[in-house]
Amino acid sequence: MKLIFFGTSGGIQTKTNANVCFLVADEELSVLIDVSGNPVQYLERAGVDPRRLDALVLTHSHTDHIYALPSLIHNLWLMKRDKPLSIVSNPFTLERAKELCACFSLLSKENLFQIDWIRDTLAGIELFPVAHSTPTSGVKISSSRSCIIYSSDTSPCKTIIRAAKGAEALIHEASNTSEFEGRLNSAGHSSGRQAGEVIIPELFRAYEV
Repeated sequence: MKLIFFGTSGGIQTKTNANVCFLVADEELSVLIDVSGNPVQYLERAGVDPRRLDALVLTHSHTDHIYALPSLIHNLWLMKRDKPLSIVSNPFTLERAKELCACFSLLSKENLFQIDWIRDTLAGIELFPVAHSTPTSGVKISSSRSCIIYSSDTSPCKTIIRAAKGAEALIHEASNTSEFEGRLNSAGHSSGRQAGEVIIPELFRAYEV
């Protein structure tokens, strides 16, 4: 399974790093996780035809994770995509995504490709709730050969630990160092130390399940 990061920054972009957006792909499935920056350009640079992308997962509705959705849909429409696109998220985020698209009248475009709005589960994709300041989902991407977990934005929580068991890779957000943990956790984020604990079980008996 191929994992390509297009951006990994928090709310503020930097000179060299965009907001979170990455691709998980193999011969069975291609999935874009969150949508920031220039998604069609990212996919093209990664050697993926945007017209053949299978699914988009939106972890939550905060600006830095969802703002490029209108650009993606508009570009795919201009490229005359004819393959249906599955957009997978929790119910709250799906409604916000539809509202965002409605601002640009995108869903009423003539000859727009089919968009399937999927709640929580699609073949090879499973969402699970995490602890953030708005309804947010972690993501499990599975194929016949491998499994990748993404925590999305979250303070430490048991659902990530459960989901991560047996996975080949865990991508866990870390928004600052341990000295800021109180502030981070209250805002629904984790420190680097807390993210590290998720993959070293013996260090985190307090969260045993």
